[in-house]
Amino acid sequence: MSLAHPAHTPDMINIMIVGDSISHGSSGDWTWRYRFWKHLREHGSNIDLVGPKDTLDNIRTAEVGDDDATYADPEFDPDHDAQWGRPYLTEKDEIEAKVREHEPDYLLVLLGINDLFWYGVEPPQFEANLREFVACARRANPGLTIVLGTVLPCRKAVDDPDFGARVDACNNRLRAVAEDLDTPSSPLAVAETAAEFIATEHTWDGTHPNPNGELRIAAAFADALADRFGIGARYPRPYPDVPPVALDAKASID
Repeated sequence: MSLAHPAHTPDMINIMIVGDSISHGSSGDWTWRYRFWKHLREHGSNIDLVGPKDTLDNIRTAEVGDDDATYADPEFDPDHDAQWGRPYLTEKDEIEAKVREHEPDYLLVLLGINDLFWYGVEPPQFEANLREFVACARRANPGLTIVLGTVLPCRKAVDDPDFGARVDACNNRLRAVAEDLDTPSSPLAVAETAAEFIATEHTWDGTHPNPNGELRIAAAFADALADRFGIGARYPRPYPDVPPVALDAKASID
């Protein structure tokens, strides 16, 4: 049986990870998707990661979004819906079609930093976009469960107090939206992905997670699924100290 395509059974949980470059990953990464999948499988959860992509971004080229299959360990289910540069601003218009096509039971969503960094979205518009994203996803599946990750603190949020304040404000709005829109038929929970993530220690370039950052993102989503929905188990602490990705994996191709 292929790891990437487990046999579907009545107790199978289909999970679609929706994200930007932080979830997409790039050449040589394990990705937090890998660590999340490994953890849930180790704790007996019968899951299938679904989505339109199964690749990394080839960061060794100038083009954004070109496929790269050089995972540090390819032995996992790599399907996902993550893309470098993606914001809520655009994904809100695309998520309904993707949910209809890939039929997830759960959406795990980690978006937002591009809205703030590249598109200049302010907290009120961030909230409006998030509410529209949830509504569109639910139109495709009224019984969908959604877990929203908080926006991670990138290096810019550390160096620029105004930007950091916008990140904090958007995370507060995200939590408020989750509380407001949570229903018994379509639960909406929060994964506190930012809680244990330190940009200066857990990224390789100030934004994108290194292996130790991947662990913390995976743990936040695993904890949310375990605590709220009884799926799998909380991620064990203390975290191991994982070696970094080999530098040549990120080297430009001449």
